[in-house]
Amino acid sequence: MLLFRNPLEQFMINELLTILFPFWEVSLTNIGLYLIMSLVLIVIISQIILGSTGGVPIIGNKSILIKQSIYDTVHKIVKDQIGISHEINLPFLYTLFILVLTLNLIGIIPYNYSTTSHLVLTLSMSVSILIGVTVMGVNRHKLVFFSLLIPGGTPLGLVPLLVIIETISYLARAISLGVRLGANMIAGHVLLKILAGLILKIMKTSLITGLIIGCLPMFIFTLLVGLELGISVLQGIVFLILTSSYIKDAIALH
Repeated sequence: MLLFRNPLEQFMINELLTILFPFWEVSLTNIGLYLIMSLVLIVIISQIILGSTGGVPIIGNKSILIKQSIYDTVHKIVKDQIGISHEINLPFLYTLFILVLTLNLIGIIPYNYSTTSHLVLTLSMSVSILIGVTVMGVNRHKLVFFSLLIPGGTPLGLVPLLVIIETISYLARAISLGVRLGANMIAGHVLLKILAGLILKIMKTSLITGLIIGCLPMFIFTLLVGLELGISVLQGIVFLILTSSYIKDAIALH
């Protein structure tokens, strides 16, 4: 069957290949496969956009202008969030944005697999980012980094309580960053699947009647696909902004 039997079946994680070693086994799941495909796709498109084996861009290439526009947008966000003196983080943030955006857009293609709809992936990314930001902050400020957990002007008696609250709030960043991306993608894909199933049932009743009655659901479905496309881009930008703000907090300690 080409259609999923229920809206949640499209989010199932399945093993595609398992390689056994003497003391461990390595499994390739559908998430892993789509991650590999996305990375290969990003590299191939980047090489095509460059337009030459020597890495010299083709003058006047519209693809170059699109890529430059994306780069300028990411650069402006990073500069506004972190500051021009800390643009050393720009390559990482640009790569992160392109990866999240590509994964989101691939998931919109019909009968495709949406990797960013899985919290196991989005939380892995967000937890890794928080760990990296924390290590960067500690390496930069040493023990002074933990002053981030104590707001300025806090009475001495409230310090233990506020340290606990701020620690929970700081660790919750990893959860909120990953859940925000995953939940938005899950909701959109489930809604599209339910509406697509409704349209299919209407069309099966009668060809002429189905076409007449199904026009409105089809129109709504088309609008939702466009909305989902916008959400995919927006969530990539939100992911970029929040990651940049976390890096800023680790650098400036506020």
